[in-house]
Amino acid sequence: MLSKKDAAKYLGLEEKTFENYFRNAKEFPYAKLGGRFKFKESDLKEWLDGYKWRTISLNISDYALCLDFALAQHFRGYVLSDFGTARQREFGQKITNWVKGQLAEVAVKKFLLDNFDIDVKLDFDIHGEIVPQDIIGVKSNGGYRDPKINVGIKASKPKSAFLVLNENEVLLTERRSDYYIFCRPDIPDDHLLRITQEEIIKVVKSQQHFSSYKAQIPHFENMPCEIAGFCRMEELRRVREIPGQKFENGYRHVRESGLLHKSRKDWEALVKRL
Repeated sequence: MLSKKDAAKYLGLEEKTFENYFRNAKEFPYAKLGGRFKFKESDLKEWLDGYKWRTISLNISDYALCLDFALAQHFRGYVLSDFGTARQREFGQKITNWVKGQLAEVAVKKFLLDNFDIDVKLDFDIHGEIVPQDIIGVKSNGGYRDPKINVGIKASKPKSAFLVLNENEVLLTERRSDYYIFCRPDIPDDHLLRITQEEIIKVVKSQQHFSSYKAQIPHFENMPCEIAGFCRMEELRRVREIPGQKFENGYRHVRESGLLHKSRKDWEALVKRL
């Protein structure tokens, strides 16, 4: 049995992230002995093994595909607001949000191909309206057929404990999916700096403070994306708040990441339905 601190260290997680995962996300079973949380090393190893095989590495080509989509959305004048508000996001926030969402879709495609030998088609076209389904084809007999089920792919930050959908995504028939796949891509906040590093250095290298930070300007590195799991639409809970967040402007439909279907057997069953 490991303490909370040792368990977080064993998994390579920050203590706050680990606590969020076991308290709110229900990712790990635990016992409370003498007022302290304790975790079985075998349970942690099982989770870590699952995390490793469900985590996909995304390279510069994957990123370029997603950035191209994000820029196309931006330059066609699409307005993106903060979730549940009318406040419009600025350029960097919009691009990061779109890139993150598309990276999740690319990660799912790679995950399914690498582990289950099924090739799915994603929709990277620009549409005038929201397209609810993210998997639009399944390769079969040299071409692509329509999926037998509707699948939505949702992305959030690595620390996020919940899959969260707004009312319209679940209640409106034309936007609803049968299954929702939840992904946690780890895209750095400074991703635009990383791909424009050389140009930025050219601009600032003769400036006063350049020598103090030149060695710290980061390079682009492959980004991990955890395919956290999936759930059926019927498994979502309708709530007005989750730990640490109240939804002032309406209900949300949520599922804890630890309660998602995520075993190899679960994924094999979903693949058969596709």
